[in-house]
Amino acid sequence: MKPQIHLAGKWWPLQKEHLKAMEAACHEEWEFEAVQVLSEWWSSELKIASSTSGSTGTPKEIWHQKKSLVESALRTIGFFDLNEGTTASLVMPARFIGGKMMLIRAIVGGWRIRIERPSRLPALGVSCDFVAMTAAQAFALCKERPDVWSQLQMVLLGGSAVDRHVIQQMPEGPVVYESFGMTETISHFAVRQLKPSLEELFRCLEGFEVRSHSDGTLEVILPDGTSIKTNDIADVNSSTTFQWLGRRDDVINSGGIKIHPEQVEKALAAVIPFPFKAFGQPHPTLGTQLVLRVHVPAPPVDALQLETKWITWAKQNLPRHHAPKKVEWKELNQTASGKWMRP
Repeated sequence: MKPQIHLAGKWWPLQKEHLKAMEAACHEEWEFEAVQVLSEWWSSELKIASSTSGSTGTPKEIWHQKKSLVESALRTIGFFDLNEGTTASLVMPARFIGGKMMLIRAIVGGWRIRIERPSRLPALGVSCDFVAMTAAQAFALCKERPDVWSQLQMVLLGGSAVDRHVIQQMPEGPVVYESFGMTETISHFAVRQLKPSLEELFRCLEGFEVRSHSDGTLEVILPDGTSIKTNDIADVNSSTTFQWLGRRDDVINSGGIKIHPEQVEKALAAVIPFPFKAFGQPHPTLGTQLVLRVHVPAPPVDALQLETKWITWAKQNLPRHHAPKKVEWKELNQTASGKWMRP
């Protein structure tokens, strides 16, 4: 089956000769972004650029050989058994690697893919076999459109770590995976299942391996034998499995105690029913104190009771000195790709 794309209100053959007609039919910036990716893909250039999200600094361009993107697409297609004729939806910006790879997988795999407006609440009007989205989008979809969520067959979450409260609030329905990767690894190189069963370890896709660097960070060995040293702290279980613990550059030194905010978030997600982030804030005696910022437009009427409940729970269930010192009720910022940003 030849690949097809639903763009600007109609279905098109996903082929180079229809590119100009597709571009002429577009009206929205996000539609033009998809066409731009296709134009770059079908150009004579052997490399293609992707922009990082900027969640850890200034966004930058990363260049990859097109053949490497094809190999990446085939790994995903094979791992998830996404055969020819798979129906998919692109609900993320096409200019980032996650969105770009959805288009390339559709071309390589012979899929039917719908291009939807990137938004907090994805406009998924029909069931599909495979969709990739951010954890923030999944949270909104589960909360506001559980009927749409339950019709999906397989969901791949990426962009940032998936909070436990998001997993807990997922209605029954699709098989859900969390991806692990970065622009440098051409989107994900490892995944773990979240639903229907919850896996603690990420499993590498074929050709990738991992190891611990001397400083405790995760090192990724690419299929070509080269390696990338990350800023991620991980417990490497084997050459192809690992448990993610947090980011080295997010570690908070509070009174000499080193705290991984991601581990605090993972634990507190069991009792906090809102998106939130843990971060360090200057303190006159501790140097830095651990603070929670809860993503709400305004504090609830029972804010003080909730703060006391959460901090008490943390003191009882987390390692010593890992309980937050205070709670802020304030909206979190998001990157253009939908990641919640740590304050």
